[in-house]
Amino acid sequence: MTYQDLSRLLVMFANIATVYGLYAQAWKVWRSKSAKDFSWELLTALFAAEVAWLNYGFALAEWPIVSLSVANLPAIIALYVMYRKYTGVEHEKGG
Repeated sequence: MTYQDLSRLLVMFANIATVYGLYAQAWKVWRSKSAKDFSWELLTALFAAEVAWLNYGFALAEWPIVSLSVANLPAIIALYVMYRKYTGVEHEKGG
């Protein structure tokens, strides 16, 4: 197994764990109707990271990176929608 193959597997497993974690968190927010532990900055960072990974996957033509990044986007968007709904604010202002 080459270093590139090992890296590919590592990225796949890490992304699968991220997919699981994001959907588990979205489910928890949905059930509790509370997004108080989230911040606008966190959701923006998660979205930006997934778009960057998606771009990277396309650049390398790596379907595992692309497919798992695409799988994460709906959870991030759902968390963003629930954040707006349950906090009643678009983003936090100030300290």
